[in-house]
Amino acid sequence: MKVKMQFWLRYGSENLQLPVNPSSFEVASPYGIEVIEVDNLGEVMIPKNRGLKEFRFESFLPAKYDPAYCVHNRIIPPNDFISVIEKWRDAEKPVRFIVTTANINTLVLIPEFAYWPSPPGSPGEVQFSISLKEYRMPVVKKLSPSAPKSPPKPQRPPKQEDKPKIYVVRKGDSLWAIAKRIYNDGSKWPTIYNANKKVIGKNPNLIYPGQKLVIP
Repeated sequence: MKVKMQFWLRYGSENLQLPVNPSSFEVASPYGIEVIEVDNLGEVMIPKNRGLKEFRFESFLPAKYDPAYCVHNRIIPPNDFISVIEKWRDAEKPVRFIVTTANINTLVLIPEFAYWPSPPGSPGEVQFSISLKEYRMPVVKKLSPSAPKSPPKPQRPPKQEDKPKIYVVRKGDSLWAIAKRIYNDGSKWPTIYNANKKVIGKNPNLIYPGQKLVIP
């Protein structure tokens, strides 16, 4: 026995089955491709992510059961059927779309739903078209809190080396007198002499006015 295809829409615990199967339905399954121009090679295609599937079909809602075209006898008034679809759409939450024997069972949103009365001769019937867009659950990545940055340590200014003091020899000066004046201790004159041997020469007792001595 051949199993008839069934079209279902489910929202939570509520279910709707199309009373009349569409004569055909369309499934669009896009796939992103980027075309770039490469020197000396021309156009190159780079595959991207798979796009969201879209399902489109048309059918009609009968006012009463007719075994000639109805797939089940649980017929509800067309206006009630339309109200349920619009309520689910306006809830802004995904609906599950199932097509048996077609391997379709996916969450969708309802971006388009249009309906209009059937032509004369079919009183109470309502024709409709519907477009369903695959719903992909967004994944939010949690960022681990970063440790607070410690304020930068203040930079110490580079230590400036003290420039050696320069003493200009005066008339009547001696190394002992200079050490007494600078260090308050004349016996430290060898410190001055050792730092200035090239200027003074071999005899520490011979210094002349105008000579520049380094005072360590």
